[in-house]
Amino acid sequence: MSAHESDNRQRAAIWYEAFSKHDPDLLGTVLADDWYETPSAERGGKQTAMNLLVSLTSVFPDFDIEVQDMIQEGNKVVVRSHITGTHIHPFLGFPARKGKLSIQAIDIHEFKDGKIVHTWHSEDWMTGLRQLGVLPSEPPHD
Repeated sequence: MSAHESDNRQRAAIWYEAFSKHDPDLLGTVLADDWYETPSAERGGKQTAMNLLVSLTSVFPDFDIEVQDMIQEGNKVVVRSHITGTHIHPFLGFPARKGKLSIQAIDIHEFKDGKIVHTWHSEDWMTGLRQLGVLPSEPPHD
């Protein structure tokens, strides 16, 4: 692995550290100004990600994210992580339930000039919303 690839893995790790430390400024250090996320249609740049961090850590004050796997391929870093938190404030239109959340996430971060320019992000919100009591614990059976 080249030094450049190692640096991208280290920079990707800062993303998760920033969320765990609830530090939007730290997150901003690894994002390009025009960063965007897929599948989100919004292209608000790095401030969008920083605002999301503030929002999530307000709703889930004990929000934590733990990296479980990190794989580098060219200018992309793939991360599988585990997210936990307690639902203390309204979220996605649902009132606070004080329930515990424990879900998996997968991210693919694309780097250019040492900054994350694009993130493909997927979380297991079906499981999370069931854990919080917002959805039935079992899907309906026919």
